[in-house]
Amino acid sequence: MRLVTSLLLLLISPFVSAKWQNVIDRLGEPTVSRPTDKYGHSPFNPLFDEGAWHGHLLPRSDAELGGFPGSPIIFEEYLFYLNEHFDRLSLYHNNQRIPLKADVQSEPGLLTQHLYAQGVDVTLTLRFVDERTSLLKTVITTAFPLTLVFDGKLIQHYEANKPLTELFPTFNPHYVQTQSGLEVQFGRVRSPWQLMSSGTNRYVMQKTLPMNIEINGNSFRATSHIEKSQTFYTTYQYFHNATEQMAHQTKTAQILHSPDTYLSQSELRWQRYLSPVAHYSGDKARMLVKAIETLIANWRSPAGDISTDTVSPSVTARWFSGNLTWPWDSWKQAYALAYFHPSLAKNNIDTVFNAQIQPSDPLRPQDAGMLPDLIGFNKSPERGGDGGNWSERNSKPSLAAWSVFQVYEQSGDKVWLAKLYPKLKAYRQWWLTNRDHNHNGVPEYGATVDKAHNNDKGELLFTIEQHGQKVTQYGLTRYMKANAKQQPVEVPAQTAASWESGRDDAANFGFISQEQLTQYIAKGGKARDWHVDFGENRDEKGNLLGFSLLQESVDQASYMVSDNRYLAKIAKTLGYDSEATYFQQQAETLSLYIQTCMFDPLSGYFYDIRLEATPLENGCAGKPITVRGKGPEGWSPLFNQVATPQQAKRVRDTMMSKTQFNTYVPLPTAALSNPAFGPDIYWRGRVWLDQFYFGVKGLSYYGYNDEARQLTDTLLVHAHGLSGNAPIRENYHPLNGEQQGAPNFSWSAAHLYLLLTEF
Repeated sequence: MRLVTSLLLLLISPFVSAKWQNVIDRLGEPTVSRPTDKYGHSPFNPLFDEGAWHGHLLPRSDAELGGFPGSPIIFEEYLFYLNEHFDRLSLYHNNQRIPLKADVQSEPGLLTQHLYAQGVDVTLTLRFVDERTSLLKTVITTAFPLTLVFDGKLIQHYEANKPLTELFPTFNPHYVQTQSGLEVQFGRVRSPWQLMSSGTNRYVMQKTLPMNIEINGNSFRATSHIEKSQTFYTTYQYFHNATEQMAHQTKTAQILHSPDTYLSQSELRWQRYLSPVAHYSGDKARMLVKAIETLIANWRSPAGDISTDTVSPSVTARWFSGNLTWPWDSWKQAYALAYFHPSLAKNNIDTVFNAQIQPSDPLRPQDAGMLPDLIGFNKSPERGGDGGNWSERNSKPSLAAWSVFQVYEQSGDKVWLAKLYPKLKAYRQWWLTNRDHNHNGVPEYGATVDKAHNNDKGELLFTIEQHGQKVTQYGLTRYMKANAKQQPVEVPAQTAASWESGRDDAANFGFISQEQLTQYIAKGGKARDWHVDFGENRDEKGNLLGFSLLQESVDQASYMVSDNRYLAKIAKTLGYDSEATYFQQQAETLSLYIQTCMFDPLSGYFYDIRLEATPLENGCAGKPITVRGKGPEGWSPLFNQVATPQQAKRVRDTMMSKTQFNTYVPLPTAALSNPAFGPDIYWRGRVWLDQFYFGVKGLSYYGYNDEARQLTDTLLVHAHGLSGNAPIRENYHPLNGEQQGAPNFSWSAAHLYLLLTEF
């Protein structure tokens, strides 16, 4: 086997002309439909573009040259590799196969193969030209007649030793010849956590070259003869259903009629995306290109229950690959996308607000203004769908106005801004109505009224362990009694509240491993320190609106300050001066509260505060929960410019301390001193680029630019793969830099883009 992307070949090949080759490793030859790395995600990084639901890989071995292996397809909500090879080209002369040498490479928005032998030269150029179509241009220069052979083979196993026919007997992917090519047809499968297929979905290949096609079970072979040099074109398309395919027929005909026009438009589109990179060089420029490629690859065009373009967290992650959209992710993705693709940034935000709960909502009118935690291709059964991912158990932190105003500033679209303004106000009001248990203007994280959180009477659901068995119980009073007895208690509302924060198992929400808890108690701590209390939120008529953690979170309070400030800017821009004044006053009031109530002078850091039955004399709802240690929530007042200069200095000292946050890869999601710290725990140790960015951006706001640059430089050097051709990861190991979590992760890419351009 020859490594076809060797640096030597790239340097000497006359075919190489572009500047950004192989920024992301796009080689791969899947043999099962769901190959996984140790985190359960795809180990390959296909090229996806233009919001398409299918992608392509480059061949890793000589055996797969001439084709694009794997045929990765997103079946509604999950990535699935379809073909071991598909439309793989081989050349024959006088019935003898011609051995070919090759240069293979990826560029932004482009895959190429240059195949050659004495007397023969073949160039394969593949780009995406619309939201359902990739287009391959094949140029063959030959000194003698050739027989062209194209072949394909369907993958037979879902995972190793798990045949597709056993897991999904109705799926039955099979080849069918069409008038101008070939398509793969599928049966209907509705497996919400594995595979979703409509039964009329199709993977379609069409050529401008006549072929004789023979289908033999799970394989096909097609032949064509040429007497001289020739250029021809191939389209690859994936459609979720027959309606999509019918609607695209005219566009497909136009593409095949003027293919070079569409290829040129695709090339120009990528030149626009990459225009910001012109100001940079070296590794920094390559990382910027990687960030842009990652965000574009995670773009999904409208399909299913999402009617606008959106950006998913990761096309190659097990649970993130469809058009699944989270508000928290969207705010951050759109903020960076605004610099090079403002229309996609607007659409990504629109996708979230299109799902905003309305006062007339038949299921949860009490949540009017809320943005659901997760929306996607298939709605929940409660909404009339059959999906498993759609979730209304919680919302996400209120940084929406921060992102919306950034997109407005880059796009200049005041009409769009005016459309979003009332929706932003409704979202803010939902927080104050449904998540402010003590009505002091400082919302808490919590959970909605939901079958996962309560029974039909609205009583809080929880489980306790009795005689080695988990027993489900209901009722807030019973839950508080179990907590007081320090019984092992699990409450789904706690999980939802942590999801609502965007930091799923963070220590400040009471999460700690049993082993760590045992050590904590042995050092004099109490189990009660990690138990969380809940309160019911009700309207003036006594109707249940949801549940709140009985603690005010410093990060959410800080985000609310930003939300108020940016709402003030938006109101001012739209000419609502009195509303602008109101929101600015709200920001100032909340800032003073955070400075007064959430900063601990002894440790010099910001914390969540536990709600007491009676407010303290200084007006605070309670005291900082210092026992759960330090986390990134403590620098959110810097990022949102809430802290006083003196407080910011103390936080800066903590962030730069080698015994706290200044680790090998800096700014982990729990300090080294945190009792719940673990370098491989999702939100209690791993380094996330969004929290890292919030930290260094906050430092820069208070004049600590040298520290911000120092931390950023350390991250870029020590986080594995950022400066190489590995995908951008969800998070990184704070002590050794190892890649962790999902590959090709959108919000990591967004914040990498911001780190590189701002620091």
